[in-house]
Order: sequence, then structure tokens, then C-alpha cells
Amino acid sequence: MASCASITLGFGEVLCEPDQPHAAAYFPQTARISLLAEAEGHPPMETALIGSEGMLGATLLLGSHSAPQRAVVQSEGTALRIAPDELLREASVGSALLKVLQSYLHVQIAQLSQTAACTRFHAVEPRLARWLLLAHDRAQNDHFHLTHQHIADALGVQRSAITIAAGVLQARELIDYSRGEIKVLNRTGLETASCACYATLMRQYANGFHK
Repeated sequence: MASCASITLGFGEVLCEPDQPHAAAYFPQTARISLLAEAEGHPPMETALIGSEGMLGATLLLGSHSAPQRAVVQSEGTALRIAPDELLREASVGSALLKVLQSYLHVQIAQLSQTAACTRFHAVEPRLARWLLLAHDRAQNDHFHLTHQHIADALGVQRSAITIAAGVLQARELIDYSRGEIKVLNRTGLETASCACYATLMRQYANGFHK
């Protein structure tokens, strides 16, 4: 889109706050963006991870200019930025862009629901494997930087639980983890270690864009 600007997003940069107007919509290229939900007395928990497969600001298509959640840059990288009014102008009724963005919004809603169920019913180790697979998909690299505390906050668990679960995955030689540096060693093994939610998320994504 000609009305998009190419920018670099910095780690930890807050892109929107709940109930506040979207200043812009973003299409990550190499950056990754976390959507965070908050509950009083608890640190924010990640509900979705957005990479080059998606966008931040899809709810603008519903006519709501206020962000439903906080969005924070999880990994520094490039993105395309567009003003909300320009996005809505580009995504006019009947346009190919509107159809793609509507499909993505459908997928994102399904994934939020799946993440909620996974958080409630599954143990930390398979949830960690699922989360690492999602991060790996969006990192476009086998190696990425994530601290135990960051992952613990994302999954809504204690840091010690991540230390134990990551140790198990490392002992099985599925990942290598040292000083916040993660390397995926065995992608197939990590998929086996994950709960079925990862496969469900991928199926929802495939079905959403190939209806």
C-alpha cells in the first residue's frame, strides 16, 4: 500500500493501550508484537503474538477506533505503519484487501479463544512448547532472544515454572537455552511436545484464509 510507511519498532515499545484510540495500524515484517491482557493484582499476560502473518489494528474494520488490548513490541524489527483513516480508505467495501483483513480478524478471534482454553486446561511444559513454536514461526530464524521472565509473563505463570519446563525441553534436546538466548534444535520434536492447541491454531489459520 502506497500510504504505508516503513519503520523500525524497538523492543518494549508500546503501540497502543486499551480503550485508547489507535494512533496507527501496523503490519509487522520482521518485528513481533504481543497483545496483552491485564487483571488487577497480576502482571499482564500475552493473549496473542503478531508477526508477518498478521497486523495490529484489525478491530478498526469493526468500526471501533479504540484498542481492545495493550500491544507491546516483543522483538525489534521492521513493520509497515498506516494511519487508521488511510487503512479504512484502502480497505473499502468490496476490495481484495478488505477480504484478506476480514479473514485475518476471523482467525485472530478464533486464536484468542483457543489461547484462553489452553491457558485454563494445559500444563506449563506443553504450553511453553506451543508458545515457542509460535515465536519460532514469526522469528524467521532458529535463534531468538527471550528471557525466562518474559516467557513467564507471556504465559501467566511463575518464572520458576518456565525454568523447569525449559529445562525439560532442553534435556530432550529440543531447544538450547542459555542466558535468554533460545535456539530451536528439533522443530518436529517441539511440535510433538506441544499440546494440540498449536495444530489447532495452524488449522484455524489455514482454514481462515482458504475458505
